[in-house]
Amino acid sequence: MTGPAASLQYTLNAVAASRNATISLLADGRTLRATYAGRQSELALPIDGTDLDRLAHMPSALPSRARGDVREKTLYNILQDMSDNSGNRVNDEILREKLADLLQVDQGHRQVLAAVTERQYWIHPTSASNSPRSFLAPFHSELPTAFDYAGRYKSFRGNLLLFLCWDGNGFDTALADEIAKFLGSEDGLSPLDRVFLNAARTAASSQELAPVSSRRLLERYGEALRNDLAPGAFDQESLDRIRRDLLAVVKLQLPRHDKAHALIAVFSLHIALYYYRLAFRLGTGLDCAAAVLDGKELPERPRFEGRILFRVGSAGDRPVRASDACAQAWRHLDEHHLLALPANMVSANLVHQVAQVSGSDCGPVPDPYACAQALAGDPVGRVLADLLCAAAAVMLRRDSTEVVPSDPGIGVYALREAVLASFRSRGNALKQRGRDIVNTFVGGFSGELKRNRGRVRFFELDEQVIFLLVKLLLDNSGRNQLAFRQEFLPALREYGLAPQDAAEEELLSQALGRLGLLERYSDAGEALYVRHIL
Repeated sequence: MTGPAASLQYTLNAVAASRNATISLLADGRTLRATYAGRQSELALPIDGTDLDRLAHMPSALPSRARGDVREKTLYNILQDMSDNSGNRVNDEILREKLADLLQVDQGHRQVLAAVTERQYWIHPTSASNSPRSFLAPFHSELPTAFDYAGRYKSFRGNLLLFLCWDGNGFDTALADEIAKFLGSEDGLSPLDRVFLNAARTAASSQELAPVSSRRLLERYGEALRNDLAPGAFDQESLDRIRRDLLAVVKLQLPRHDKAHALIAVFSLHIALYYYRLAFRLGTGLDCAAAVLDGKELPERPRFEGRILFRVGSAGDRPVRASDACAQAWRHLDEHHLLALPANMVSANLVHQVAQVSGSDCGPVPDPYACAQALAGDPVGRVLADLLCAAAAVMLRRDSTEVVPSDPGIGVYALREAVLASFRSRGNALKQRGRDIVNTFVGGFSGELKRNRGRVRFFELDEQVIFLLVKLLLDNSGRNQLAFRQEFLPALREYGLAPQDAAEEELLSQALGRLGLLERYSDAGEALYVRHIL
């Protein structure tokens, strides 16, 4: 063996010798064979960007790899996938261009009414660059069924809704059916809504379009998702919570457009929280696996509850500092975990494979904390896993001048850094698959969960989100009121949300009071109750 192959084998031998083990690279150039204390393991490793992209996906945790897009488009895409009209759609620009002529009103008022309806029924995204194109508001399912929009990105489609319908055994499509029933009905349509829909039907050359239903989702995505989820979902508890809350929203007694907006808002909030929870669990799980392979005791499983420390939105100008807890929580969750999400998915998949070939029973779902638990009681498996992780880092950085991970116990650390380095070398590959998606759902300068104020980014809940959360928590509790400190705040923590300090708890109670959602039975803090107004 000469040249680069010999140099690579020499490096791998140095890594193995520090662990009193042996390792060899097989003839295919990518399979490693490690031996320690009479036990042998073989592992095929990723050696280029294509392999990493394949591993940067966890079917048990997400139905696809999406990139950020306007949140209303997610509902639009879902409704399109729930219909049977995919081959007959027309561009929504046709409707916009002909709108004045299609409106069934007096000719003298058509231009004015066309301008009003254009503002009312098209979403106009804002962006610092690229001027995203507008598209129809999905307040009725016939619009996505009949019309396509320009500027489509690789964002989530109907597979996301069907993924959320997984109950651990199969697809409970009650949520999809309720959404289809609500958005496909004529209930609550205003006279202007009806005028606009009639114009849209004429532009689409169809007076009657096929209704949307969960059947189409099952036909299109059911088999693939069922296979992906057969080992189990990564976080079934979160899927159950999302499905429960969205069903509660669809049943709210609200005007049609308000309910459609609430559906999009809660859907977006939950997907953002799910991304944060997933990123946190993977990142901290890898930390725990690294600690175990370094010979330390297994840490307790880190809990996501209450990790998003927020402040309450204010209509006035309220300063924020980088040292505030809401900003520190953002840095920890967003910059440390969310930004690294695709790389941590690769690392989690690799650590899972390493644990399996090292002889540990860590379950069928790639969960780095479960791997840490399995390896904690297997001294030989720990050494093999540490060696294979370190060898994987060498393979990924074979052309790099980085220090060789020869010290025992740093295998997971070296592997994660090697994967991160590979992603960082490819421009925006990291942020597109984590941060960008969350930003488009709930972020920005006036977001519903996270905000920017100058250079400071932080978590903040505005009053609209607070209102919806109160409604959901009360509906799901089956009660008319919850004690503010003893019941309501702990329930928020289950979502991952918590006021950043005691002063913020008081500001939250004041916001609830302004919304008419707080009952004070006495001046004592224990006598505060969050209550229904609808």
